[in-house]
Amino acid sequence: MKKNIIAAALGFSLIALPAAQAEDAKVHRYAANHLAWSTNSYWVEGPDGVALIDAQLVPSDAKMLAAQIKATGKPLKGVIITHPHLDHFGGLPTLKDELGDFPVYASQVTADNFTSVHKQILGYYPMPNAFGEALDERLGSVTDIISDGQELSITGLMFKIHLLGAGEAADNAVIYQKDLNVVFAGDTYYPHTHYYVGEGHLDGAIGHLTFLKNTYPADTFVLPGHNDVSRLTSADEQIAYIETVQKLTEEAMTKPENLGENGYLTQAARRGVVDSLLEKYRSYDDFGFNPRQLVAGNVFGAEKEILTKKKGM
Repeated sequence: MKKNIIAAALGFSLIALPAAQAEDAKVHRYAANHLAWSTNSYWVEGPDGVALIDAQLVPSDAKMLAAQIKATGKPLKGVIITHPHLDHFGGLPTLKDELGDFPVYASQVTADNFTSVHKQILGYYPMPNAFGEALDERLGSVTDIISDGQELSITGLMFKIHLLGAGEAADNAVIYQKDLNVVFAGDTYYPHTHYYVGEGHLDGAIGHLTFLKNTYPADTFVLPGHNDVSRLTSADEQIAYIETVQKLTEEAMTKPENLGENGYLTQAARRGVVDSLLEKYRSYDDFGFNPRQLVAGNVFGAEKEILTKKKGM
């Protein structure tokens, strides 16, 4: 029997899946190093072309990704961007330099956030040392808007789109490829990692994980935006992590002495919650990000969500 292969493009483990309808399809993975947040891109090699999920952050990674796609001898037929974070769309201009023109698919919310996110990251991180090289100051663009429930055909393969709304980012798409029985989860899925919720949509992130585990069988392979391929069995662990961030933050915010004039935690109080989370989850990965900064961002996101709920009462 032919096999469909999920290949770790940097020479790591291979996972063989029994072939279904798309017998010639192969899924490859390109993983950036820790300086670029260990971001994953996946490309599905069909019989006459390649479909790419997410486009990397820094130009050097985008160039190496393009070289590996070129090595197939097949054209890039389209790129799907899962969400509006620069580590997933910053490499688009370099990919076009290397591979020529191709359609770029994303949700309307993701497309609308490209410019502001690009500007924010360029302004926040010192260049070039933050990522080992300068980011591309050029901005890629979305050519085709995708919708929830859409079945998108690229290179003869069908991708089922689910737009889940705000969670880890302002909008998050997951993409199911039935023939391979894989879910390209973007940043909705962070196995054994500090799940990023710094934008204040913790309930949304829990909803995304709940959707995944309720929609697909537990043995479905999940291809996350960071770290290794996993199965859906770790969804409950990730939900528990987010709920713990919510619980510890809420407990701290019930004490008046922990609050500043704006209702958010004081720096000292926030530091205490961060210390508790780092201790409880000391074996968790941080995909190359500073763990204290990452967890502090998560606590701030929980504070923001709690205060937003109070204002809405």
